[in-house]
Amino acid sequence: MDLHKFEGNPNVFFDPEPQTTDFFEILIFEKAKGRIELNGQLLDIKEHSFFFISPFQKKRCMVDLSGIKGFHLVFQNDFLSDFFDDKLFTYRLQYFYNSQHPQYLRLQNEDYNMVRLALNEIIAEINNYRNDSPHILRSLLYFSLSKLNRLYSKCYDISPNTQSNSIIYKFKELLELNIRSLHSVKDYCDALRVTRHQLNAMVKEHTRHTTKEIINNRLLLEIKTELRYSNKTISEIADALNFSEPNNLTRFFLKMEGVNPTKYRENYQNDSN
Repeated sequence: MDLHKFEGNPNVFFDPEPQTTDFFEILIFEKAKGRIELNGQLLDIKEHSFFFISPFQKKRCMVDLSGIKGFHLVFQNDFLSDFFDDKLFTYRLQYFYNSQHPQYLRLQNEDYNMVRLALNEIIAEINNYRNDSPHILRSLLYFSLSKLNRLYSKCYDISPNTQSNSIIYKFKELLELNIRSLHSVKDYCDALRVTRHQLNAMVKEHTRHTTKEIINNRLLLEIKTELRYSNKTISEIADALNFSEPNNLTRFFLKMEGVNPTKYRENYQNDSN
């Protein structure tokens, strides 16, 4: 893991071109102006705002670097999951791998100051590294991530429970690994060896959405990513995402988004320009 303050060298943290990483990122803005494009949404940067970025998600930053203040936190899943013997740990956090709600949170002063205190402790520990520092860093990171999960869940009225039935977190993992090929509820029920009713009850309790809604929203996000950031034709995207024919993708996208894929791509390109 690593943690830096923006004000030290802000030029290294932001790029107006789309970027992906293979680790988890949290962009924390104490003072800043600009916008960040994440998961097909253009979100304004405000005081005490957090942006949660999962591995291989695309982001685009349009940030005014003058007077910027905040933190850039990065970590690999195994930094915590191996230590706690829980490879599903990051799937337990509602703000990662979430296609139902923005991976964005804005805190009140009191909550922000509490999180900032832990972040400053992390920086101090990194700068004064000792033999027991990994344990302290894991503890501080675990506290920060868990506290943010409570605050995020409260903001979007979803379950903050990170210790419920592990099947729900395994479902989230399978969804990320297989969304390009598996689109039906039955596919995931078979993989998890549960009934449709069992899976739907767990998903509904944890996310306030049905299993089918979760799958469709995640598939929609994958299509949007292809339309925004690739030069593939609609036919090529349909083939890559295991649609039997391009018209099925178009019908699905039109039903979900209210506009056909070609028009969506044109609108995005015009907005970007």
